Amino acid sequence: MVKFLKITAAILVLLLLFYFGFFKYRQIQANKILIPSNTQTLLKINVDELYKTIAVSYLKHPGQYDGADRKGIKEKVNDLNTGLKIPANIYIYALKGTIQNTFFTRFEIADSLAFNRFVLKKLSLIKKDSNFFQSADSTVCLLLNKTTVALAFTPKKEPVKKVLEEILAQKNMVKISDSKFEQMAGLSDHLSFQNAENLSKINFNDGKIALHSELVNKWFEPTDQPKHRILNPESTVSMWLNGKFKPTLSKKNAAVSLSLLSKDSFFRFYKDYVDFEWTNTITQVDTIVGYEYNDDFEQVEKKILQNRKIPSITINLNADDKEVSTYLKSLGALDQSTGKISSAMIPLYQFYFKGSNGNVQLSTVQSAKPDLKRASSDDFFYFKVDFKKLINQTSIPLIADKLGTFSQLEIKAKSIEKDKIKLESELLFLNEDSNALIQLLKVFKNGFNNSLNFNFNVDIPANK
Repeated sequence: MVKFLKITAAILVLLLLFYFGFFKYRQIQANKILIPSNTQTLLKINVDELYKTIAVSYLKHPGQYDGADRKGIKEKVNDLNTGLKIPANIYIYALKGTIQNTFFTRFEIADSLAFNRFVLKKLSLIKKDSNFFQSADSTVCLLLNKTTVALAFTPKKEPVKKVLEEILAQKNMVKISDSKFEQMAGLSDHLSFQNAENLSKINFNDGKIALHSELVNKWFEPTDQPKHRILNPESTVSMWLNGKFKPTLSKKNAAVSLSLLSKDSFFRFYKDYVDFEWTNTITQVDTIVGYEYNDDFEQVEKKILQNRKIPSITINLNADDKEVSTYLKSLGALDQSTGKISSAMIPLYQFYFKGSNGNVQLSTVQSAKPDLKRASSDDFFYFKVDFKKLINQTSIPLIADKLGTFSQLEIKAKSIEKDKIKLESELLFLNEDSNALIQLLKVFKNGFNNSLNFNFNVDIPANK
């Protein structure tokens, strides 16, 4: 028995070594790929890491997946019978000198006959000559030879054939390890994206999508020591921002607008702090004006009080409260006895104004009192939305239909050096046991066809 266990353990160790060695070899080979020397934006899709993450999730929670869900990204693509070799990493690049948002990539062909069928029947591309194909609107183009294909995705009709010829022939190319995208080759994240101003990494785990970005900040100057009001952790939506907008952005929005919540009014009065909080649902009494006929058959006005469920919203703004008050009074938009702001100034809900000591408070709750106490934080920006509460407190079917899969979104931003910030975000799902990518794809009905329209028709195999 002991001998059997030893043999079994040895076999398992060898299988594990083979497993990790195989994926390591694929990563090494995939990262030897060449990219155009004029690449300015690079997107990396780590196919093997996605496959491993989904495979581990299935082993941990097999009951969460049906037959189709158990397959990794590579297997789903292979089911399409594309005829392509799917590498460990797929690199997609935007090039300097081409139209913005035009992307290119290159694949090896495993089965030329299968690939030609895929191009003509699945992608519905039109054959322009012996080795060049286009979609009807010219936004998808591909050029191929017997072993390789180069593809382009462009939002406009751009002549990309010459660029595809260079990519196919690997002219003016450079190794990733010798380029400014060197660090991308070593990243194990599921998706990574880099350009001159941004490095972002996205991972799809069980019940969660995590985003981490480091980006150049051209529009905002975070305060050196961020502080914020202590918001209710049980709020439906909460947000704070502490810092100043750069003058160039403020000047672009310097036009005058009657709405107090417009971006123009915001930039006019905002100093260095704002927060927003939606705590729950309250009842607000609205006056509805109607008309009826009296005994003399004359039409007379009749006012009716009507209860309406609305969000309990409070906004606090660092601003000259006297200036804001004077502005509202000059427009006849403020009832000084009640603090009520006219619906012409802030439509949809009834808001009330309070101002004191350089703070302006706008709230749908008339009795709300400004709280000027602040807590220190490393983050100059914070945003959170509880989707479960949002759905319960709104009666919009579209929100429930599209957001019912999610539990919470949280975003944080901090300053890490001059003109550079770090952004961290987590999107949580109600189902914590199923992989987030699988759940996200299920949100879009019929696979990619309706929701992610790339101007061609590709059918992801249906669940069996």
